[in-house]
Amino acid sequence: MARSLIALSACALVLAGCAAPQPLPIQLVDPAAKAHRGTLFPDGQRIEVAVDGLKYGGFYIVATGIGISRPMMVGPYFAPDTVTTYTSNQARAHLAAEGGPPLSCEFLFDGPRAVGECRTPAGAVYQFVAEGK
Repeated sequence: MARSLIALSACALVLAGCAAPQPLPIQLVDPAAKAHRGTLFPDGQRIEVAVDGLKYGGFYIVATGIGISRPMMVGPYFAPDTVTTYTSNQARAHLAAEGGPPLSCEFLFDGPRAVGECRTPAGAVYQFVAEGK
C-alpha cells in the first residue's frame, strides 16, 4: 500500500512537470505607438489579438528542418546515415478578422519572450512583442 502511494505521488509530480505551456500575453504596437493586446497559445500554436475593435485570430508555425549526415566507409562496411530533425526559434503566423485585412507575422522567440512584426497587405507594420514570466 505504501509503495503504491509513493509511486502514485511520483507519477503526479512527473505529470505536473509536463503541464502544457501557459498562454503568453502579446502586444501588436501600431505606427502611432498604440498597443493592441492579445494572447499567444503555445499548446495549440494559435494567436488571438484585438486590433481597432476587430478580433484577429490565426495560427503560427515554427520553422523546422532535417539534416542528414553520410559518414565515410569504415573498413568494408558503411556506417548508417544519421538523420536529425531540428526546430528553430523562428515562427510565421497568419491572422485574419472578419472585415479587416489579414496580418502576416514573423517573429523570433526565446522561452516566454518573442519579438517580430506583422504586416497588412497595404504595408502597415505592427511590432509584435511578447514578454511572459
